[in-house]
Amino acid sequence: MLREIRNTRQIEGEPPRKWYFARQLDLVVWFDPEGKPAAFQLAYDKHRDEQSVAWSAERGYRHYRVETGPRAGTPLLAPGGRFPRDRVLAVCFAIDET
Repeated sequence: MLREIRNTRQIEGEPPRKWYFARQLDLVVWFDPEGKPAAFQLAYDKHRDEQSVAWSAERGYRHYRVETGPRAGTPLLAPGGRFPRDRVLAVCFAIDET
């Protein structure tokens, strides 16, 4: 089950966002001025080979590998190949945080 992180830090110059998490997933959703989703980023496989799928109205869908940047703990996004949609959807709907 995804749980919302309350009081998510808002970044100046970006649309408002909400952040949800589970053991294996993080989901960030940005909203337009009418409160409709304008973009999202779903990070999955957080504890092994983290990857991310993102969507925005301007750029469409993109898929990334999450790599460690030059500073410890700084994530970098690199082109990630094919998105394993069926496997990720199975994880999304099978999450049990109890």
